[in-house]
Amino acid sequence: MAGPGCGAESPTTSKPAAGPQCSTLTHPIIDFCVAVLDTDKAKKLFRCMTMTEVLRYVFGTGTGIAVGPLQDRVFNFYERSATMVDGGGNVCGKIGLRDDGAIQISLTGQGCQHVPSWSQVADRLDDLGARVSHVDIAVDDLTGETFDIQTFLNLYEQGEFTMNGRPPNAQHVSDCGSGKGCSFYVGQRGHKQLNIYEKGKQLGDPESKHTRCELRLYAKRIDLPNDVLREPGRYFGAAYPMLEAFVIGEVERLGLREQIIDTSVGAAQRFMRTQAGTTLGVFAACFDSPEAFFAWLQRTILRNDRPGRWKAIKGDLHAHVRASIERSIQEAA
Repeated sequence: MAGPGCGAESPTTSKPAAGPQCSTLTHPIIDFCVAVLDTDKAKKLFRCMTMTEVLRYVFGTGTGIAVGPLQDRVFNFYERSATMVDGGGNVCGKIGLRDDGAIQISLTGQGCQHVPSWSQVADRLDDLGARVSHVDIAVDDLTGETFDIQTFLNLYEQGEFTMNGRPPNAQHVSDCGSGKGCSFYVGQRGHKQLNIYEKGKQLGDPESKHTRCELRLYAKRIDLPNDVLREPGRYFGAAYPMLEAFVIGEVERLGLREQIIDTSVGAAQRFMRTQAGTTLGVFAACFDSPEAFFAWLQRTILRNDRPGRWKAIKGDLHAHVRASIERSIQEAA
């Protein structure tokens, strides 16, 4: 582990203080999932299904995600694979198909947003004798009041991650003051790893305190039952003793989405003001009315496609951004 902590100093206690600030935590959410469907029952059931039908049967995604054509491209030792995308064209993961009929479905965080019930996914997997081989569970502190990266650096220094007599490997990646966000990793990828990173800053807001604590669990070396999908908070809290203190979230995924959109809208406004504000100001002064200026903008500058920062936003983008702008106006009033 190298480098000093990022952000404001945090208390050196091993657990967050109880109180109202805990309401800034989100409920534990599934943010990545890999399901392996290789039993005889699964192979027989899916033999006559398309990959889109398999996905919808297992994860209940409905029409939210479509699966592209299978190609002769190896994916995790599966001879053929296809890419999954949602209605906005965002990549949601991949599906691999083996020559013997076994299937692996890998859903990214974007794809996980389309799953209506993780308990039902677990029930489907249990019924098929299928299994989860990798899952990421995330808890967000939307304001950084309960935890930040320094909190976990302190916990590591205090030996709170030590299990079986020795501490796990750790790595602290600093942004060197750029405001793009720091990260802290504890554990080993492919086994069990905790990743704490400054999500708000990585979304483009250098002033954001939004921090994500993400636990990555792999079935390669530990027992990873399908029940992890039913009770992600229980498995999150059991991974390392101090994590149980953070399984107290009150903010649903909707609140998390609003926070992410607010952050990205603020970052977009700052970008436009910095990169084009003065130039647009000169152009605006050349027109007799705001209406004429806006008509010129529509005709020569504005484009209808989504910018990269908002390609992953699910649902009505304009409604989300409009609500974010209205919230910022109300806060400024």
